[in-house]
Amino acid sequence: MAGNNSGNRQLGGALGYVNGPLVLRLAHHRRNNDTGTASARNTVLVAVYDFGMAKAHFAYGVDKGPNSAPRRNSGNPFGYAVAPTPSTDSNVLLLGLTVPQGAGAWLASYIRKNDRTRFNQDAEQLAAGYRYFLSRRTDLYGVYGYIRNHNGAGYTVGSSIEGGSGNRAVNLGVRHTF
Repeated sequence: MAGNNSGNRQLGGALGYVNGPLVLRLAHHRRNNDTGTASARNTVLVAVYDFGMAKAHFAYGVDKGPNSAPRRNSGNPFGYAVAPTPSTDSNVLLLGLTVPQGAGAWLASYIRKNDRTRFNQDAEQLAAGYRYFLSRRTDLYGVYGYIRNHNGAGYTVGSSIEGGSGNRAVNLGVRHTF
């Protein structure tokens, strides 16, 4: 909107704490819509604890406001009625485990999305996989994920570059960090 300096304004920040095997992070992001009349707010608390033989992962996020939790696949691949707009009030819980074995590591996670709107379109995801380390910066991975949607929720299993087209998928790939 012309003359509105608050339209599309964004502000975010994070705090971290590391003490031996414990890593904690708290992050918040706020983004105004294009007219500056509403905002999306996302807050997440993350914890990782390294037991040596395994790492435990925990995350709890809160999403509030329009576009705080946009759908990755708006094409409604399941063909049933979904809420006319993505959730504007939800929280997400993640529990995960990484277990090193040989030249790789086993991975497992459980995610629960709690839609707090009147549509109550919750979802649960289970995933398991394996990473094989070729070097310190490169690994091969294979992961299987399954989502159970509730009340017509249309969440899909995807990847970091693709939103997915169904409630189960296998991802295979090579990861290299720079």
